[in-house]
Amino acid sequence: MNETVEIKIIEPILHYAKEFISPEEFNLYYKIHKDEMDKLTTHKLNKLYHIKNYRITKIKGELMLKKFNESLAKTKTADNDAKLRQFVDTDNDNTDLEKRIEMLEVEYKNDIEQLNDEIKNIKLVLQSVRDYLVSQS
Repeated sequence: MNETVEIKIIEPILHYAKEFISPEEFNLYYKIHKDEMDKLTTHKLNKLYHIKNYRITKIKGELMLKKFNESLAKTKTADNDAKLRQFVDTDNDNTDLEKRIEMLEVEYKNDIEQLNDEIKNIKLVLQSVRDYLVSQS
């Protein structure tokens, strides 16, 4: 059981291996390389190959192209980034609010303890007055 396990280090795919201008051009390439391409995930295929205005997808194991508006996707990504930044800012605001609430809780806890002490003192005084009145009768 002393097998040496060697972890492979892979590099990210930064550039397309091949770019296609049209689905027809991609289809010609796919016919030649079908077996090797069918073994890859659609994620990897989309990292390796770029077809203008299309994304590679598989439905029931069959490779297909799906219309894809790249400029719209970039806009959506920018919108999502803005929403994420707003969420993070809101989260920071929430953290500030949580700290303020904790401070108020401590402050009010002290006030409540003080009020409880005063109520106990009032009860003692009332009991003393009651005892005095009872003893006078």
